Amino acid sequence: MLVSFLLCLTAFSQADKAKYYIEGDYAIRRDANNRFVYTLSNISSKGIYFANADSITGQVEEDESISFTFEKASTDCPDGFQDGLKFWKWQDNGKTYSWQRDSEVKDAQQNFETDKVMVVMLVLDCSTSLGDANFSKLQSSAIKFLDILYNASPDGSVRIGIIGFNTMSNTDQMVREIEPLTESSKAAMVNFIHSLTLYNNTSLYYAMHKGSDMISDYVARMSAMDREKYDYACMVSFTDGYDNHSKSEQLGVPQKGLDNPYYQFVRDNVVNKSIAGKPLKSCVIAVKGNDVSEDNKLYKAVFEGISSEEPVLLDDFSQVEIQFENMAQELIKRWQNLTCYVPSAHQGRVRWTIGDYTDNSRTTVNQEPAQEKVVEKVKSYTRNAFIGVNGCLDFEYASATNSIFYVGLGAGFDFAIPKEKAAIGGMLSLKYCFAGPTNFDLGPLFIFGDYENNTAFMLGAAINLRFATASINYSNINRVLFEKYGCDWVNDKFGVGATLRLGATTLVKRLYFYTDLTLGRYKATYGRMDMVYGPDGNLVMENGRPLTEYKTWKEPHLFFNFALGVGYRF
Repeated sequence: MLVSFLLCLTAFSQADKAKYYIEGDYAIRRDANNRFVYTLSNISSKGIYFANADSITGQVEEDESISFTFEKASTDCPDGFQDGLKFWKWQDNGKTYSWQRDSEVKDAQQNFETDKVMVVMLVLDCSTSLGDANFSKLQSSAIKFLDILYNASPDGSVRIGIIGFNTMSNTDQMVREIEPLTESSKAAMVNFIHSLTLYNNTSLYYAMHKGSDMISDYVARMSAMDREKYDYACMVSFTDGYDNHSKSEQLGVPQKGLDNPYYQFVRDNVVNKSIAGKPLKSCVIAVKGNDVSEDNKLYKAVFEGISSEEPVLLDDFSQVEIQFENMAQELIKRWQNLTCYVPSAHQGRVRWTIGDYTDNSRTTVNQEPAQEKVVEKVKSYTRNAFIGVNGCLDFEYASATNSIFYVGLGAGFDFAIPKEKAAIGGMLSLKYCFAGPTNFDLGPLFIFGDYENNTAFMLGAAINLRFATASINYSNINRVLFEKYGCDWVNDKFGVGATLRLGATTLVKRLYFYTDLTLGRYKATYGRMDMVYGPDGNLVMENGRPLTEYKTWKEPHLFFNFALGVGYRF
């Protein structure tokens, strides 16, 4: 008896102090045709939200219980509706009224098997202005968006398509057709989002135009049954700045801002476009990129024009993920219904509660819904190693006793390993000037930027070793030296210099271009035939002729080497 009393007391406490509940007055009446009509009125709730209704008419189920459907239902409960709602009735227990649990009534459940189909198109900016870190955040946010919709309706009630955009031609390639969101298709969509790549330019208007046409075509091709269920279509677009690439000969010459004909086309023909009698809603999330000034009124005006409702305008990426989550939650509310049941013969006050949550539990009324702990994955760097060969046209100026200009050719090898936002490696080259010096360069090489998908800057530094040459055979130099100074150029000696490389990669057939600038110092050896003088200052004679000997000496000189090169990256 004591146990029964305690159980009743516990049950009463759970219902009376429930943290999440729906409550109303259940009544049965007859209509004009003498048929029973089941209504729920005086409806109130706590921690559960749904479309406003003064009263709801119930439906008779197969087990003859009565169901009441609350449209666009959501809850603050961290576990959602997944455990169902328990049914309680306010009833006299023989002594006083209290909440009584009726376990014979099936628990209320979220109803995803509605007669509604939602079509959603994700339109994602893939322009290089995002940068690798922010692009990774965008991909994670889009995947979170899919997770929320899938968890709410894993049976395919939601139909998803995805477009990534930068240039118009790339946009045509980065398209995933619309299909039901299921376990298998979701995995494929996640892989598709990971496969999107950055490139120059922003063709937002073209992507939105393309997305709206895809939705129209998909709805037109749906089966008769799906067409009857079709309820809503939405395009969720993300960009970090203005469109700078969309153009169409039919629409006219591209202009800036609100005068752009493609912008006007999207504003007038895409946003709220009628698809199967329902307007296409356009939701835009925009982050101020480098091309948007801090207080630019045009920024707001542009995105208001291509949004069905107020666009989400952010100053940075810190709120992107939560905005995608909010967008997904708002979409769920459109077709996420909660169906609650009562026994057909019972009348009076009824209540449905979520689980065993009460105000006395460890979860307090004002506590925010538990947030899933998100561990940001470190973005794996997917660029390949930079491996290239190069050739160059080489020029050198030597500031010798008689200035000399050389022309030659060179070849080299470059490599770099990706490290975060740069690639680090080395450069090696050999340059030979015809009838002149041979230069050998060896040193580190740095490449800044994404050379796989964009232009990247090359910076190298090397030690230059300049070797002895065949200058003695350079007859023109010797002729000039003899005429001016009465001496010969005997040889170059080993020299040392420093080389600076400046270059850039391109996407044109994987070519890269560079300039090598070298400054160094070397010694040249000169020689001439001189007469021999004795200690007395007189000429030394031999066989009646003055005695001569060949004397050499060394002089230091500067050299400047300039090379123009082109390379190919494998």
